[in-house]
Amino acid sequence: MCSQTKKNKKMLVSKDENIKTSTVYVGSLVLQQFKKTKKDKITIFEIAENLQKQNISSYRYIVFALMFLHSCKIIDFKEPYIYKV
Repeated sequence: MCSQTKKNKKMLVSKDENIKTSTVYVGSLVLQQFKKTKKDKITIFEIAENLQKQNISSYRYIVFALMFLHSCKIIDFKEPYIYKV
């Protein structure tokens, strides 16, 4: 692999990013909520409430985490619920 390709390689978590607000970490908290509640569907409000308890209150982090999980085909959306696939 040439050095230019290595520089352009995309990373899930940047070394400059706060790990507690990273897309991957927040997504893992959402998955933990599914596991903890033993439900196949939860609302966005339940997710936001749970993440606020974890000191994640920015809607931006929640949206990015849900988009990440959806792009990995781990969750699906059907108003007003989020389903674990």
